[in-house]
Amino acid sequence: MEMPSTGGPRVLIVEDDTSLLRLLELRLSVDGYTTRTAADGVAALHELASWLPDVVLTDVMMPRLSGLSLCRAIRRDQRTATVPIILLTARCFDNDMQEVVDLGGVTFMNKPFDAESLNAALVAALAGRPAPATGMGAPHAA
Repeated sequence: MEMPSTGGPRVLIVEDDTSLLRLLELRLSVDGYTTRTAADGVAALHELASWLPDVVLTDVMMPRLSGLSLCRAIRRDQRTATVPIILLTARCFDNDMQEVVDLGGVTFMNKPFDAESLNAALVAALAGRPAPATGMGAPHAA
């Protein structure tokens, strides 16, 4: 699903929690981003086949294809290999997450997060640099 186009940076939001998905979609639309959504990694890959976002914002734990597996698939595809990815997670940082972060261009944010931290992470991803790691829900990059 796509919110009305604002002409702003394109963000693919991948989240299996419908309420959070809609909240993120609305928040980013209000902030001037053009969004599309997917309920899991498989649906995200279908979106990526026809629409190239400037940033992918994805949950980690999802049915069918996890956010970590989605990151691996994005990095293997020449079209999307350099698209910045922000992982949203309630998980503790572990070896699987470190492996994905090591792929490059991947930042993670702990849930819960606030709108200011999310916006900082998106701005940093679009600028091609790690976001500042301050406060609760602050993004982390390796």
